[in-house]
Amino acid sequence: MSGHLASACLRIGFKEEKTHENFRLIIKSFFCSFKGRKMPRFFIESDKIKNSIAIIDGKDVKHIRRVLRLGVGDHIILFDDTYMEYHAVIIDGNSKEIKAKILNNYLAKREPTIEVILGQGLPRLSKMDIIVQKGTELGVSKILPFNSHRSIPRLTNEKTAKKVKRWQKIALEAAKQCGRNSTPYIALPVDFSKILTDDFEDGLKLILWEEEKTFSLRYVLNNNANLKRFFVLVGPEGGFVETEIEDAQKKGFHVVSMGARTLRTETASMSILTIIQHRFGDLN
Repeated sequence: MSGHLASACLRIGFKEEKTHENFRLIIKSFFCSFKGRKMPRFFIESDKIKNSIAIIDGKDVKHIRRVLRLGVGDHIILFDDTYMEYHAVIIDGNSKEIKAKILNNYLAKREPTIEVILGQGLPRLSKMDIIVQKGTELGVSKILPFNSHRSIPRLTNEKTAKKVKRWQKIALEAAKQCGRNSTPYIALPVDFSKILTDDFEDGLKLILWEEEKTFSLRYVLNNNANLKRFFVLVGPEGGFVETEIEDAQKKGFHVVSMGARTLRTETASMSILTIIQHRFGDLN
């Protein structure tokens, strides 16, 4: 066996005298790194890794086997909620679980350097899916949905938990795709008045309002340099009513406009996150 193949063999944990099937695994593993394709990422709970063997179960098994069509010898990336990533190779599997051998692990520092909390007025639920997905990619720390005067869907108690679970799943899939090692906290929807009582200190509080004529977003950001924490409120379709703006001002929120054009709620949310991450964070 060549030196390179012997090295690959040792990485995976097999000896030269193993069977032909294991030798095939070594060959496949060795050439995997030369395919030039990005290895898929999957979340795993840290307690499912023992003695350098990771056990993958749940819906990811079907995705790995049936959608990606990965099998023995294919390489994957695993990540957990402690910011650790694991380069692993699949060594066994069935319809219920997949076993992968950890080749190496490292601390992945891809989380944003700033904290941005998004208070989002509930839009039509398909738009909320987009906001959760793109917000995760843009590094939002928390998403706090709320019902306001002009909210079109008003989630009832029996629907709330199901929707939040769906949003958490969307956030996890977005984290897998973009390389984040954690997902944003997504709260249960509450009324607008409760959002204003959220305990937030040592940061900048903003509320976007298309009817604001005095202060622009640029002006307020330019006068609040070197900040690390932001709390942004974005209204639903139709925006905020004037009394909601007045209530927010009493709680210390700066009312700002994003320009002459009226943006859709999902556009406004993504725009403000992008601007803040570019000005103060790591989107550079």
